[in-house]
Amino acid sequence: MKLSTLLLSSAALLVAGAASAADLPAKKAAPAAAPTGCSAFGAGFFQIPGGDTCIKFAGYMNYEGSYSGDNDAVTAAKYSQAGNFRLILDARSNTDMGVVRGFARMNATSSSAKINRAYAQIGGLTAGKDGSMADIAGTNAWQYGANLGGGTGEGIKYAFAAGPVTITAGLENAANNNGTYTADKVTNLADRPDVLLSVAGGAGMFSFVVVGASHEAVDATAAGATTQGYAVVGRAGVKLDGGFGAAIFGGTSQAASKYTTDTSVTSIADYTGTDKSTGTNFGGEITYSLGTGTFAVAADQSEVKLGAANQKISNIGVSYAFNLVKNFAIEPEFIYTKNEGAVNSTSNKLWLRIQRDF
Repeated sequence: MKLSTLLLSSAALLVAGAASAADLPAKKAAPAAAPTGCSAFGAGFFQIPGGDTCIKFAGYMNYEGSYSGDNDAVTAAKYSQAGNFRLILDARSNTDMGVVRGFARMNATSSSAKINRAYAQIGGLTAGKDGSMADIAGTNAWQYGANLGGGTGEGIKYAFAAGPVTITAGLENAANNNGTYTADKVTNLADRPDVLLSVAGGAGMFSFVVVGASHEAVDATAAGATTQGYAVVGRAGVKLDGGFGAAIFGGTSQAASKYTTDTSVTSIADYTGTDKSTGTNFGGEITYSLGTGTFAVAADQSEVKLGAANQKISNIGVSYAFNLVKNFAIEPEFIYTKNEGAVNSTSNKLWLRIQRDF
């Protein structure tokens, strides 16, 4: 047989074999493993196939609109509208040392995004970015804030049960309100973190929490000088039959005013070498379950003083947050603010929130 004839015969056999194989049914790939629920951690958690970690995704998309009748500047509108997004990731697994958890929360708008929670946790130990231990006012409304407990929340803390109460100790990045040293135009920063200790508990319809903070304040008028500051804040609440609830909250501070007042609207520093700031805050809230939502009225007054300078801020808020259907909330809100100090001002602002949770 000629070589050319042998090659042609071999090629024909290969083509015929390939055609026969193409006629056979294809082998199906194994189905992907379906995620399963994690009942040990509650609703919404599912287990990643091939691992022992349970994950939950949650968050919201919302509309926020506001109108301020006091804004007369030609460079700013009286109204504002925006859309916001929040994504929460909660990952947990059981170990010989207890539950290991990782938590992250990202808030985003049409122009920016920010991670405002990111921490690792095992047992009573939490490390990373969480809400401040001193942020304890816990008011119901979406926009209303009591100017109380302005710690940074960045650090490490440990919580443990002691009978009927929970004690938490932690270190947070310093809540600086040190002003700017005029010689070098640099904002002064404390060289040590703030030390915080909280005691929280409750019985039946009653609950309470008290938090103390130790803060190092830096002299706003001379380089390097520091003084010891402190703050104590607390809250007591009660939930009554019939859907009623009530709470009072407040605090006091010396050379640590961010824990008791809104220092973003004042230039009063915590320490000037001869004077230490003093701060006070007192307020309360009444809530009532009405239909599918909660009606709330809250008020507070905070003040900070340094020598002859002082700044007083009073807030009143009224809101009704209700669920139109499951996972779809609407909240109208009104906030009145009066600012008394070097510059006096008042603000009347209407808010509307429309939100889809998931």
